[in-house]
Amino acid sequence: MTERDVGCLASPAMRRRLRAAPLLALLTLLAVPLEARASTDDAAEDVEMLDNVFGPRVVRVPVGGTVEWTNVGRARHNVTADDGSYASDDLEPGDGFVRTFTTEGAFPYFCSLHGTPGAGMSGVVLAGEAPLPGAGSGVGPGRETPPGLPGGEIRVPEDAPSIQSAVDAAEPGGLVLISPGVYEEAVVVTTPFLTIRGTDRNAVILDGRFRLDNGIAVIEADGVTIENLTARHYLLNGFLWQSVFGYRGSFLTAFNDGAYGLFAYDSVYGQFDHSYASGHPDSGFYVGQCFPCHSVVTDVLAENNALGFSGTNAGGELFVVNSEWRDNMSGIVPNTLDSEELAPQREAVIAGNWVHDNNNEDAPAFDLQYPSFGIGILVNGGRGNLVTQNLVEDHVNFGIALLASPDEQVWLTEGNEVRGNLVRSSGDADLALGAPAAGGDCFDANAFATSLPPAIEWRNGCGSPLARIAGGSLGMVIGPLERYLDAAFGEVEVGDWRSQPPPPPQESMPGAEGAPPDPAIAEVAVPQRVQIRDARALGVPAPTDVSQEVTVLGMPIAASWWGVLVGLYAYALPLILYTAWVSIALWDLVRQEAVPNRTRILWMLAVLVIPLFGPIAYYVFGRSPIQRSLRIALVAGGLAIYAAITALAIALGT
Repeated sequence: MTERDVGCLASPAMRRRLRAAPLLALLTLLAVPLEARASTDDAAEDVEMLDNVFGPRVVRVPVGGTVEWTNVGRARHNVTADDGSYASDDLEPGDGFVRTFTTEGAFPYFCSLHGTPGAGMSGVVLAGEAPLPGAGSGVGPGRETPPGLPGGEIRVPEDAPSIQSAVDAAEPGGLVLISPGVYEEAVVVTTPFLTIRGTDRNAVILDGRFRLDNGIAVIEADGVTIENLTARHYLLNGFLWQSVFGYRGSFLTAFNDGAYGLFAYDSVYGQFDHSYASGHPDSGFYVGQCFPCHSVVTDVLAENNALGFSGTNAGGELFVVNSEWRDNMSGIVPNTLDSEELAPQREAVIAGNWVHDNNNEDAPAFDLQYPSFGIGILVNGGRGNLVTQNLVEDHVNFGIALLASPDEQVWLTEGNEVRGNLVRSSGDADLALGAPAAGGDCFDANAFATSLPPAIEWRNGCGSPLARIAGGSLGMVIGPLERYLDAAFGEVEVGDWRSQPPPPPQESMPGAEGAPPDPAIAEVAVPQRVQIRDARALGVPAPTDVSQEVTVLGMPIAASWWGVLVGLYAYALPLILYTAWVSIALWDLVRQEAVPNRTRILWMLAVLVIPLFGPIAYYVFGRSPIQRSLRIALVAGGLAIYAAITALAIALGT
C-alpha cells in the first residue's frame, strides 16, 4: 500500500474563485466565437481545510489520482494519515498539500491539531473501487438492490440516543423517525434506501453550531429519502447527496449554512420538493455534475442566498419548475465550469417559476457568485436549455440573460430557447444575449419591453436564419465584468451567512409520524411526466413603474421608430468601424510595393491578430502613405461619431 507524496504548494487556487475575471476581460476585447473543450482532470480532487473540518469529508479518486488539500481557514491545519504513512507540514492559511494515491483502498486521515483518527477534523480518501469504511458490501451508485420489505423503524431518541446511531443501526428500507429536539451532530449515511424523517419540520432541528461540516450527508448510498426537518449553522451544507442513484429531499428547511442548502452532486434520479433554503453564500438548491440527471426541483422557495438555484454541468431530464425564487442576489443560474466533470451544462428545463426581486445586496455570497447580481434567470455557458412559462420581474440588471462562462475554457451559450415568458421591470434589459455566443440561441413569444441587443426576437427569433449566426451584445458583459473586478479587489461588502435572519415556520409534511418508509427508488423516484404550471397566469399585479424603453449597450433609448433605428445603428457602428479599419489597413499594405514583404506581412499579422489596437497601431506607426488628416478622421472621427450616437441615444431616452 503506497502513495506518492507530491508535497506542499505555495498558494493553490481556493474555491476556484475569480480566475475567470481576466478571461472575461479578454473575452470582452476579443468578442469572437471560441471553440471550447473540457479540460477537467478527472484524476484530481480538491479538499478544503476549514476551521475545523475537511470539506468534503469523503472524496473518491481513481487509482493514480491526486488529492489537493488547501487551507481556506484562519488557523493552521495539517493532513496526517491514520496509519502514520504520511503527514504534511502545518499549513498556514492559503497553503496546500498534494498527494497521489497509487493503490486501491480507503485512506483515512485527520488534522493532528484539531482531531484524532476518525474523530474531530478527519476525512477519508477512497482510491479506485474501495468501499467507504463502515458501509455495506457492494455499495455505490446503481449497485444496491432495493429491499423487498420495510427494514423496521428506529425512533430518536426513544430507541437510539442520536440520529447517527439510529442511521448506523437501521436496515435498508427502514425508517429513522426523529422526535422534536435540537440535535448537534453531523450525520453520515452509508446505508441505502433509508427514510430519515422528522415528526415536526420546524421542531426537529440539526444544528452544526458553526463547527460541523454537513447536517446530513448521504455518501454513495442509493435511494435515501430525507424529509420534514431543519438543518442550520453547518460550515458546508444543510443536506448533501453525493454519488447516489436515487434521492429525495422533501419538506426540508436549510438556513444559514456555509455553502449550500440542499446539494446533490454526481447523483441521478432525484427530487427536491416542498423545501426552503435561505442564507447560503453559494446556492439554496444545487444539482451538479450529472447528465442525464433525471431530476426535478419543484415547489420550493429560495430567498436570501447568493443564488437561488445553481446547476453546474447538469442537465438532461433536469426540471427546475413551479417554484419561487426571490430576494437572492440572483435567481436561477445553470452554469458551465471546467472544475467539474461533464461540461458543458446543457438540456435543462426551467419553467413555471416566479422569479422576482433578486437584487439582495445583503445576502451572503462568495466572489464567484457576486457578478450575477440582479439577474433573474442566467444561463451561463449552457447549451440547449429551454426557459419557458416563467414570470420574471423586478431585477436591477437583467430578467433573462444568456452569457458565456469563462473558466479554463471559454464556454459559449448555444442553442438555448427562451420562449413564452413574461419578463418585466428590468433595469438594463428584460431579455439579453451576451457576446460572444456560438449561435442558435433564440427568443420567441415572450412578453417583454426591453432587450440587448435591440429587437432581439427579430434578430434571434426561434426559426429565424439569423439566430443560427453567432452574435449578441457586448454591453451586457460590462456589468458582470465590473462586479468580478470589484470582488477581485475586495471592494464588495456582502452579508455574513452566520447572521442572516431565520426563516418563519414552514409547512410540515402531512401525516409524518404515521407514514410508512418511502425510499427514493431510482427510475420511479422521479415522476415520468412533470406537470408545469404557467407562471404568467399567477395573477401577480404588474409593477407600476415598468419601463417601455429599448436599451442598447446598456443605455436606454425611446421606444419609437427613430429610437430603435438609432439603437440599432449604435449597436452595429463599432463592428462597422472595426471592419473598415482592418479592411483599409490591409488594402494600404497590399499596395505598398516599396515596403519589404517581411515588413508588410508583420503588419498584416498585427492588424489581423491584435484586436482593435492592431489597425490603430498601423495607422500611427506604420508609415502609411494615407494622408495624416485622413487617418485621424478615420480613427478619431469614427470614435467621435460613435460618441455622438451614444449621446443621442441617451438624449432620446430622457
